Amino acid sequence: MTAFVRSISPTFAQSVTDRLLTQRPILGELYFTSLADGRMARETFVRSQRQFYFAVRFFSRPMAALMSRMPDSSSRRTLMRNLAEEHGLDDAEDGGLDPAMAHDRTFLAFLATLGVSQDEMCSETEGSEVRAFNLALLGACFGESPSFAYACLGAIEYAFADISALLGKAVVDRGWIAASELVHYKLHAEIDKRHAAEFFKEVGPDAAADAEAGVAFGLHIFARLYSELLRVR
Repeated sequence: MTAFVRSISPTFAQSVTDRLLTQRPILGELYFTSLADGRMARETFVRSQRQFYFAVRFFSRPMAALMSRMPDSSSRRTLMRNLAEEHGLDDAEDGGLDPAMAHDRTFLAFLATLGVSQDEMCSETEGSEVRAFNLALLGACFGESPSFAYACLGAIEYAFADISALLGKAVVDRGWIAASELVHYKLHAEIDKRHAAEFFKEVGPDAAADAEAGVAFGLHIFARLYSELLRVR
């Protein structure tokens, strides 16, 4: 296993992410442009978000896989905090866990505002489009170098902050959800750049190649997921 080494310039992996997103903006993907300009039907959006739930529910598992490879408590700290937030860490309650604030639960609450009940989601099955993303991310965190994995996770979190802001604005602008009822995406628009920065800081020194490859891989599988969600039937 590649040794875990702490830490390169915290801006390096972010600068790679900014450069690659400039070269190929993820918000330029058809999923986002068609949602923003009104071409995407509400039914298409709801169908795609029902499937995206399985990516939200799975996301902590690749992080846990990466954490299992870290040799000591110091090197696990960033992942432990992120995993706690995924499961409802509430700073206002002295670091306790609020089950209702776990990210899979807040996403179910978001789906409920779109008229999708939890009973309906119990009968929903994960499609190949989302499974491919989930297993690719798990493989990166379990089988690639820690620097590659941290850069991959950071790039996804970094992109998701802007995605969340766009999706939140679009569903409110189109009248699908009242601004006062918007959940999940409002939270992630606010916190995911911080999560990304925390992951980027864990990229090891002398790991420029792994960092660039990890960022490119993360952005690739994330953009591909949204492209394929448009084809879900």
